[in-house]
Amino acid sequence: MVIAALYPLGVNARGINAVIDKLNAISDFRAEVSYSVSLPSVADDVVYDVDLAAVPAPAADSLSESDYLIQWKLPVESGFSEGFLAYFDGHHYRYRDHRLQEYHFEWDSIPFFTGNGGVQRNGQFVELLPRSLARDLSKMMADTSFTVVCTTDTTVNGVLSDVVKATQSVKGYDGRYFTLVTDASDGRPLRIENEYNPMQISEQLVTINYRYPSFDDDLSDVYSEAKLMEMFPEVFEKYRESNYRIENLKGLPLPGFSLPTTTGERYTRHKGDKFAAATVLAIIDPAVASAEETIAEMRRVAMNSPRQTDLVFAFVSNNVDTIEPLVGEARPGEHYLMTARSLARDCGTSVFPTIIVVDTLGNVADVVLGFNNHLSSDVIQSVALLR
Repeated sequence: MVIAALYPLGVNARGINAVIDKLNAISDFRAEVSYSVSLPSVADDVVYDVDLAAVPAPAADSLSESDYLIQWKLPVESGFSEGFLAYFDGHHYRYRDHRLQEYHFEWDSIPFFTGNGGVQRNGQFVELLPRSLARDLSKMMADTSFTVVCTTDTTVNGVLSDVVKATQSVKGYDGRYFTLVTDASDGRPLRIENEYNPMQISEQLVTINYRYPSFDDDLSDVYSEAKLMEMFPEVFEKYRESNYRIENLKGLPLPGFSLPTTTGERYTRHKGDKFAAATVLAIIDPAVASAEETIAEMRRVAMNSPRQTDLVFAFVSNNVDTIEPLVGEARPGEHYLMTARSLARDCGTSVFPTIIVVDTLGNVADVVLGFNNHLSSDVIQSVALLR
């Protein structure tokens, strides 16, 4: 198909605005994408498989046009490299190469405003979402370096389509050719081509093809940290760099858990369950040098606390032979749990030890991260302040 030559923007503004309106009108968006990068100096294209899910962000959220979850996969010699990005309600997560980065507006707002729209708008593949495309088209229309044309209701590969083409010229040189093909009936993007630095040694062609199969999974409730942790438990357990969630547990119910004990039984409590006494939960990695001293410090807490205080030692290891020498002979009011990495993940901590002070109602009163020389006195003070 031959698309009309490029004309000044004013000739086609009505058609481009109609494409933007259709893109912005898409609500629950799901698509599979083939994202191919071609370089003249490389024989084989780099091809990502991308799964997109997005809904319009609430009207009160000015940080992003969409709440989204983006999953990607790239074939490599050893198998696949995989990652994901997510945004909702002022929270942005991105994972790749065994590193989970996260940004929370209430903690630090600066990353959400830096660069061209903030981290939430500039993550890999975010530009493929319908509302991101609409925003980029609006920017092109306002940028005098772009010449844009829109051809509406034309047939592309058997589908009635709208086609937007743009050329960006800087100092007399064409630096980018852009083509967007959308379904004329519902505005869904079908294909994008971005050619950067054409006819130059740094030339690069990015080709994006969208597919819309029937999806069996329901991602309607994916826009929460709890759902992300459910979908990617290993990522949050092993590769989380921030302790955002554990710091924000204060005043909230302790997450429920069910873990084996060192005696072959099971310790189970549900979220909202009460405790018989004030309880100190110590999440411990036996491989950390301070593990044994942490246990001794918590026992000083139980002995010197102004109220009855029970101790729960939750070890991330599943090796009884490693744990038993650390705890020694069992003591009244103490519980010894194993394989607690899931508990550490659900609480949102990657620091060991993590000490959580819980009141009798099962609510978290305080959190202490890491070992220090006044650990027992800090925890005793927290227990003393319990109501």
